[in-house]
Amino acid sequence: MNRRQFFKRAAAALPMAAVAPTFCRLAAQERKRVKITDVKVMRIKNRQHVQPLVKIETDAGVYGIGECHHDVTGLGAKDAVLNAFKQILVGQDPFDIDMLTQRMMWRVSYLGGGHGAGVHGVTGCEVALWDLTGKLLGLPVRKILSGGAFTNKVRAYHTTGPRNMLDPNECKTWAKYITQDSVQKWSAAKVDIIRRDRPGGQELNRRMSNAELDINVQAFTNLREAMGPNFEIAVHCHWEFDWMDALRLARGMEKIRPWWLEDPMPFNYSESWVKLTAASPIPILTGENLYGRADFRTFIVNNAIHIAEIDISQAGGLLEAKRIADLAYVYNIPIATHNVMGPVATIASAQAAAAMQDFIGHETFDFKQGMRAGDGDIIVYDREIVQDGYIQLNDKPGLGLELNKDVVTKFLQEGETWWG
Repeated sequence: MNRRQFFKRAAAALPMAAVAPTFCRLAAQERKRVKITDVKVMRIKNRQHVQPLVKIETDAGVYGIGECHHDVTGLGAKDAVLNAFKQILVGQDPFDIDMLTQRMMWRVSYLGGGHGAGVHGVTGCEVALWDLTGKLLGLPVRKILSGGAFTNKVRAYHTTGPRNMLDPNECKTWAKYITQDSVQKWSAAKVDIIRRDRPGGQELNRRMSNAELDINVQAFTNLREAMGPNFEIAVHCHWEFDWMDALRLARGMEKIRPWWLEDPMPFNYSESWVKLTAASPIPILTGENLYGRADFRTFIVNNAIHIAEIDISQAGGLLEAKRIADLAYVYNIPIATHNVMGPVATIASAQAAAAMQDFIGHETFDFKQGMRAGDGDIIVYDREIVQDGYIQLNDKPGLGLELNKDVVTKFLQEGETWWG
């Protein structure tokens, strides 16, 4: 029996409603010409960011979805996808992911170089291509992403903290919720430093006063005592210090044994990062504002960080993130991910993280409570997104999720409709 006869018999044996999508896919594959037929974008808004979602359709009746990193309104990424990248993608073979991504990145040269909203659009399209390809192959993305997966779940960390870390009782209450009472049962969290009393009275200057240092040492000491010795605590800055005060903060935090000190200095590369990393008694991490391999290369090859943090939703794609991780691996630098986006980007990012050999932690949110409560309902997913401290990945094709139309339409940005 040849393949064509097999398809015909399979179709005859099943109800048409059940067999039609599969038959369309197989028929297109049999013709060896699965082609992209359309690219669509819609913007949804959660409580913090506008999220452009991308859909890539094919003549096989199969589609893929992706999520772009945010800009202020989401219009930047949407414009790039619909008016620059759609003409590149339509009519192409969706399996040519690397070639199509490179063509989109070349087009970004007119949209701000290798950074910004244009690259956010590239990333959303690239993720949609991986979701589509996984569905066509019947495999989860992590199994086809440049060599397959190392794990089926990914260590998660929560970005949150007690309302008042200077109050030991509030630290204990918070600790009980996130480690015992929550569905997620986190084993790691990233917590903001307390910002106050900057010399000169300007919050955005690069100096840390003795008072500010002392307050933070006390606050994170309270947190460590509440969490116990094995809970991972990342100390979260926002690029604000010069290297001397970054080093003072690192030394002040040494006794709480933090997971890392995040973004203590402005994110552009300088030799100050090398000096800080060499002198710091705790791990130094940066990367959330960097994009592709070119941005990370100088930090990695000069040992200017102990840990590289990739924001996979903006880095230029899942494959580009994997290549950054492979470069870091050569220099014995582990990988963490920054992630402030919705559940589509979170699952896509975790699929990539599962294919990285030296991966230690993935940022995500409590989609059950707090400021992001309900966001997880945007997707139809067959399990809790985060449980027992890990992002849970299923074995369904592609990203293993679909959009929940009833919920998404409630989140649509003004002027948007379901897939345009």
